[in-house]
Amino acid sequence: MLNEGGLYRMWYCAQDPEGAVPGDDILYAESTNPNGPFTAPDGGDPWIVFEGTGGGGFDGQHTCDPSVVKVDGTYYMYYGAAVNDGETSIGVARSADGITWERFHDGPIIVPSHQQDTGNTYGAGQPSVVHRDGMFYMIFTDTTGAGALPENGAGQFAWRAPNPTFDNTEVFTADGWQPYTPENSRSFSVANAFSADWQYSDELESFIIAHNNEPGSTKLTFLGADNLAEHPYNQVQIDGAFVEGPGIVSTPDKHAVDDPNAECGRVPVDVMHASSGPSEGLPPQDLVHKGIDVIASMDCTPDPTPTETPTPTETPTSTPTATPTATPTATPTETPTETPTETPTETPTPTETPSATPTESPSETPAPTESTPPDDDENLPDTGVGSGPVAGLGLALIAAAAGAFALNRRARNTA
Repeated sequence: MLNEGGLYRMWYCAQDPEGAVPGDDILYAESTNPNGPFTAPDGGDPWIVFEGTGGGGFDGQHTCDPSVVKVDGTYYMYYGAAVNDGETSIGVARSADGITWERFHDGPIIVPSHQQDTGNTYGAGQPSVVHRDGMFYMIFTDTTGAGALPENGAGQFAWRAPNPTFDNTEVFTADGWQPYTPENSRSFSVANAFSADWQYSDELESFIIAHNNEPGSTKLTFLGADNLAEHPYNQVQIDGAFVEGPGIVSTPDKHAVDDPNAECGRVPVDVMHASSGPSEGLPPQDLVHKGIDVIASMDCTPDPTPTETPTPTETPTSTPTATPTATPTATPTETPTETPTETPTETPTPTETPSATPTESPSETPAPTESTPPDDDENLPDTGVGSGPVAGLGLALIAAAAGAFALNRRARNTA
């Protein structure tokens, strides 16, 4: 089940008599409350959104146990499929709205490995997919896998790949994540369980698997973010009738929903599962919602943000202020007062016969030329100076609130 902006969107397995193909169908219902009621978008009965092809292909009869994840605006649905009540394989479909689906692969993406005979002929199915850091992470059941329990075939195997069809797959093994080989593909089980669902908690930095190991309870198991063999927190048990499922309410990419109060170490976990059946002619039914808050004891003190050491600014040498030579004041030479030579009184030389030629007048003393000082009016130079983790120690079950609602699924003959 995905929580998209307060709308709880649920895809689940049922047998609807209105289906075109006898067998398991995938139905869709939604609600604004995890306690329901869940209806189709038009308010009516849940819709069949995916079913068998009716042919002889791997998903010709049954399509069941859906796991939906939304990545980059596209919904991917992983589902278990079978034909003629035979072994289960895993297929994938895609959708733009989560309602109208198209098969995304010509055949199954995972088939039974037949590595051992556990007496359980179910095969490979019950997928659950998370998208994290650009990778698709899947856990699934394979009752024929080498790592399954010999007595009943229980076990969950983990794969991851950068694409939704699980090409270029890595497998989690006893030696960590390794490239896929037929030999290691089911060599290590990360949980002793059937029909499990998982999500990733960013708050706890771990995967959370919801599964059932014994009647009357659902267990939450915590796996390391990178090492799925590690268990960073203690297991949590949710009491109550359990038949099949469960499904964890998650964000569209299958991460844990954040605590609304952003309390450190607190993760709300809401689980949906069937509470009654199966009985003669009836599949598991009567879905119930159970919600708890898981609190991890962890150091939530944020790491101080280091103060950046600034790069020192180079101190430039001050440019000295040029001391100009004072511009001398031009001192003109005084203009002398012209002192004319006194004109002598002509004293004629007495002669017997006076001469008619007068004595010449002396020339005037010329006035001195004024001295103009040179012009020294250059600008003075400008002056200026250049500028210049968190550790988890345990879990406590803080509160539990259970709300029940019924979503009866009708059955029909599969013959």
